[in-house]
Amino acid sequence: MVFHQRIKDIAIPFKKRIKSLTYADPEKRIIKGVAAIDNDFSHASANITDGGVGYTHVTVRMKSQRHHPLNFEVEIYV
Repeated sequence: MVFHQRIKDIAIPFKKRIKSLTYADPEKRIIKGVAAIDNDFSHASANITDGGVGYTHVTVRMKSQRHHPLNFEVEIYV
């Protein structure tokens, strides 16, 4: 694992919380795996919107369910 970050955001009534995380490997190594773990088991979603496995960069977009906080751990492996 070369990168680990926790992404948190508070809940707002009637709103979905959306955050993006971008990682670019400074040594230009190829990414072998990306894990985005929903720590609250709240049925939130995480999607790779740019790069990812086979690239040297990745952008992950995380979206909570309406009325719920956002609580993810993102791990990147090379």
